[in-house]
Amino acid sequence: MFFKPNSIESSTVRNILLDPSTHQVIVQYKGNNKTYLYENVSSEAIVDVFFGEITSFGKFVNAYCKGNMVTVVG
Repeated sequence: MFFKPNSIESSTVRNILLDPSTHQVIVQYKGNNKTYLYENVSSEAIVDVFFGEITSFGKFVNAYCKGNMVTVVG
């Protein structure tokens, strides 16, 4: 089940959904109408987003999502 953080304030990420149980993250970027599904993302990093340990969604995506398997889903 995907969860959305309470607030998304990012200069690059328009929307983000996270699922720590399946290690998946769905990202929509500003200036791009595509939706990306990242797999094999660290569940610990995903949980850190919800507990405020990670405050930049752009840095989170660069550090934990990019480089993993990605699928354009929309």
